[in-house]
Amino acid sequence: MMIVPNSSFYLCFLDDIRSPHYLAKILNHESFDFVTGGKILEEVKKSSRYQLVQGKVDRRVRIFNYINYGEILRPLFSVEEIERGEHEVVAISCILYILGSNFLAIIDDDQARKFLKRIFPEIECKVTGTVGFVEECYRCRIFSKEETISILESIRNSKFRVKKEIVEDAIKRVRER
Repeated sequence: MMIVPNSSFYLCFLDDIRSPHYLAKILNHESFDFVTGGKILEEVKKSSRYQLVQGKVDRRVRIFNYINYGEILRPLFSVEEIERGEHEVVAISCILYILGSNFLAIIDDDQARKFLKRIFPEIECKVTGTVGFVEECYRCRIFSKEETISILESIRNSKFRVKKEIVEDAIKRVRER
C-alpha cells in the first residue's frame, strides 16, 4: 500500500514526541511504500532530528515530482497553503486515486482534509491522520500494544495539534483489541 503523509506526520515523530526510532520502524515496514512531494520533504528536512532518519527516508520514501502541484491547485488553495505541503498530499492522492492505486493519505490539517473529501468524496475512506495511522501500525503489527499506547500518550502530551478526544478514543480502541 502506498502511504502519502503530510510533513506533520514525520515531524510528529521527529519533533513533537521526539521518537525518530518509531518513525524509522514505520518506514522499514515492507507493506508500506511511502511517497512524498518535494515541498513536504523540504519541510521535514528542517527538523534538527532529520539526520537521524535521513538514511531511511532516502531508501524508503519515493519523491513524486512529475509536476508542479501548486500550479494545478492554485485556484483551489490560498498562497499560504500552496507554500506548505498540504497541496502535495492532495494532488498526489487525487492522481493515485485516478490511477486506481491502493493508497492511504495521512493529512492532519482539517482544511486540507475537508477540501480533499469535498473534491473527491470517494477518497474519504483513504484519508486518515497521524493518530489513525499509528492505530493502523498496531493492526499491521509494526508496534506492540504497549508501544502503540506509549506513542499515542506521547502525542496526547505533546504540542502536536490534535484533539485530545481523538487520541483518547484511539487509546481506548487499542486497549480493547
